[in-house]
Amino acid sequence: MTNPLGIHYGSFVTNWDEDQHQIIPKVKNLGFDLFEFGAPWLVEQSDSSIAEFRRIAADNEIQLALSLGLSTAQDISSPDATIRKVGIDVLTRLARAMSKAGAEMCSGIVHGAWNGKIDSYEEKAVCWDYSVQSMKEVTKVFANEGVIFNVEVVNRFENFLINDCAEAIKYLDEVDSPQLGIHLDTFHMNIEEDSMTGAILAAGKRMKHFHIGENNRKFPGLGNMPWKEIFSTLEAADYQGPIAMEPFVRPGGEVGAAVSLYREIMDLSDYEDDIRRSVAFVRGLMT
Repeated sequence: MTNPLGIHYGSFVTNWDEDQHQIIPKVKNLGFDLFEFGAPWLVEQSDSSIAEFRRIAADNEIQLALSLGLSTAQDISSPDATIRKVGIDVLTRLARAMSKAGAEMCSGIVHGAWNGKIDSYEEKAVCWDYSVQSMKEVTKVFANEGVIFNVEVVNRFENFLINDCAEAIKYLDEVDSPQLGIHLDTFHMNIEEDSMTGAILAAGKRMKHFHIGENNRKFPGLGNMPWKEIFSTLEAADYQGPIAMEPFVRPGGEVGAAVSLYREIMDLSDYEDDIRRSVAFVRGLMT
């Protein structure tokens, strides 16, 4: 497999708005091909800052991709039209910034709110329709900018709208835009899917981004995920997109709170060496 191997910026920051220029050389040094960085951070950068970020990535031969979880104030599935407009505006601004940064794809909870909740099962259908309508509108901007957004399938505790691959496929069918793809994540799949390999095969060519993390969100190789089966299925599906680690193991700050990490789940004294060992483990699976 020749997929670019990446890592999510949450592995290195305590708060989401920390400067990310300085992370790129570290990502290169740790053995990665791709840096998955923060969309909210990008939209707040000046053109000169974005140009510098892009230059550093090019100098280090690091590909760029974005990660996004819309907030409840930006929820494009909200029954509140004002909130939906805020979300559409955020996605529009981001799409325009992506081309400046040299990043072609953004993945995550772009269809609703990260950690958003509803009070009843009946509300889901209403929010679903609003999300589809909003996405139909904003994918026209994605097409104009030449960028792809990928809908992440996440567990029921982080969003209620799309919890398994079948729902992601239904959502893409309804939006009906080539600018929209599927983003699967082993941590979430382990909770929600009857079969992780079945989900990968069902997503097929529509899957454009793939997150790897253990059942407890540690680095690959430190938990009990069936990695050989997962990677053989990725190969069988002829998956060509990025494979990005998204471990969350450092408590504290906005990041730790956002992922409900309130204990030390591993010794962090050899953090970068643990990352390198995980890179070697994953590279071994890709050969």
